[in-house]
Amino acid sequence: MVLIIGHRGARCCAPENTIPSFKMAIEAGVDGIELDVHMTKDGEPVVIHDDTLDRTTTGSGYVKDHTTNELRNLDAGVKFDAKWRGVRIPTLDEVLKELGNKTSFVIELKHGSDVYPGIEEKVLNLVRKYNVRAKIVSFDFDALERVRQLDDSVELGLIFVGKARWFIDAARKLKAQWLQAEYTLINESDVNIAHESGLKIGAWTVNDVNIAVKLTRMGVDEVTTDNPSLIIGSLKYHK
Repeated sequence: MVLIIGHRGARCCAPENTIPSFKMAIEAGVDGIELDVHMTKDGEPVVIHDDTLDRTTTGSGYVKDHTTNELRNLDAGVKFDAKWRGVRIPTLDEVLKELGNKTSFVIELKHGSDVYPGIEEKVLNLVRKYNVRAKIVSFDFDALERVRQLDDSVELGLIFVGKARWFIDAARKLKAQWLQAEYTLINESDVNIAHESGLKIGAWTVNDVNIAVKLTRMGVDEVTTDNPSLIIGSLKYHK
């Protein structure tokens, strides 16, 4: 059965990468939630997608140039809709503490230690602290290499834009279990090659019912979506 992952929670309907968005995705019945991690000036992993604060919050500038307390004073909901006024940027600690027993997590490291020194170890420590089910993914393969050096058992996923078969050797080198592919570049041949290589393949970001059904029939192992209710409902209907 294909896994359905809520992209930044339920991004369609609530402010992305916030606890209300994650709760909405969980209520929709997802198998896990995807979230993005940066690090503050004082070394705290925080959940936000962009390097900068401007698009999703009332702040401006780079996340890394602000302390955790400074970020707590920002509003991460009002730009999505006024009814979400007062929603805050959560720390990874807060998310895992509140929701860790309710779902699994796909944790995307937006940058590794080259930008955020020690972020790989800090994220792993939080995963262990709350004993959560988690897969760590990134476009930054150096970050994934550091994670693997620190933990030989955690699930890893390579995110990329390109054909899945191009990244099989890199996945083997990292002892990763997952290829995380942009859905428009997935075909049945690459799904089969990935599976023959002992790898699972996930598709991002799918918000169209027909595409979700097509990918499922191809044999993808995971579909990430901004609209969990829509995709979960459609796949139940098309069984």
